[in-house]
Amino acid sequence: MKKATKPAPKSVKKVAAATQGTNDDRLSPEEILRAFQSGEAKPYRLLDTGDGRKLEDVGGYSFNRQCPVAFWRAKKSPAEWRRVHAEHKRTDTGGGYWEQSGKTPPYWFTQVGRLVFKTKMTAFGHLGFFAEQAEQWDWFHDSIAARVATNANDDARPRVLNLFGYTGGSSIACALGGAVVTHVDAAKGVVDWSRQNAALNGVPEGRMRYAVEDCLVFLEREAKRGNRYDGLIMDPPSYGRGPNKEVFKLEDDVLKLLDRAKAVLKPSPMLFHFSCHTPGFTPVVLKELVLDIFPAFRDTHAIETGEMLVRESADGRPVPSGFYCRSLKKA
Repeated sequence: MKKATKPAPKSVKKVAAATQGTNDDRLSPEEILRAFQSGEAKPYRLLDTGDGRKLEDVGGYSFNRQCPVAFWRAKKSPAEWRRVHAEHKRTDTGGGYWEQSGKTPPYWFTQVGRLVFKTKMTAFGHLGFFAEQAEQWDWFHDSIAARVATNANDDARPRVLNLFGYTGGSSIACALGGAVVTHVDAAKGVVDWSRQNAALNGVPEGRMRYAVEDCLVFLEREAKRGNRYDGLIMDPPSYGRGPNKEVFKLEDDVLKLLDRAKAVLKPSPMLFHFSCHTPGFTPVVLKELVLDIFPAFRDTHAIETGEMLVRESADGRPVPSGFYCRSLKKA
């Protein structure tokens, strides 16, 4: 019988809750930008992995978090792993808590690739970004920038839809590349967070609009409204709930999701990007799903698949975290 994980001790919960900045998402983007301008954003670094954990320097604060694929041994000493500001622990009720040994502010700022993120500790162990997406952000930015380089007319800018957009990394990269982006997520808190991140990264006025809505519901309504996009990005969770208690399970809903995505795209879209972290959804599976819905892509688009990676800062050891399939219309 599997041993149940013990709930967090009350004293630890209190320490963790005090660091999570529960009201900072209510701050306006302008307030967050002023706070950023008076400080700095230090870079994200993956210091070590092993024994199912990862050791990270996140904007100047160190953390020990779960890393399920790190089956190998850690390289750094146990003493180095203990010198962290906080370690995340799972509970059997979902989510988890932080066991804190150093002081952290309610929020701070971290440079991840080309972008800056407001960063904070959450009960689920997230910090406000997924570092494995940094290479995808570069691809979004550069692919879009190359297409709009010869035409600065806003009316001609590609329209991109980002589903399950979280705190906005992909949306911001597209907007900075020159697209007009619709950012959709079911959680109001992370949509507010994405507005703050857009301000931090200098996204021009009018380049992003936001929707707090279940993504399947949004797609159905958007198709009825007749809105069509030049590109679509989605990074769906394995399981989730919408704001009105809608239940989403990728294994059950993936074909419905792709069909509804196709309905809001122009006949030959500029780009389509599908990534996820769900076991079984390998690069081959993602590609075959995309080609099942968009068979013309075999001839009209350049298709790339692979693992999303974060590399350790010392020796570049790759640590996989999810898969992607990306399609770009041939020039």
